[in-house]
Amino acid sequence: MNRIFLGKPLHWALAALLVAGGWLLGNQRLHVIDFNLFTIPLLVVSASAISVVLVTSRPGEAITRDPLEDDDTA
Repeated sequence: MNRIFLGKPLHWALAALLVAGGWLLGNQRLHVIDFNLFTIPLLVVSASAISVVLVTSRPGEAITRDPLEDDDTA
């Protein structure tokens, strides 16, 4: 199962939490009624989620399915 679900359980729980939060905000139509109030927390939550994934991952540990390649190989 580790080959199918790449990542830590914390990362999957974070993804589930983000989906649930997005559904709640969408259900309240906040992105239509008050767009500015929607975008600021969205940016903060996105940056926080990326930070959590990067902080909880060891250097060299795969966090994506495909390897990331440097563009400096010219």
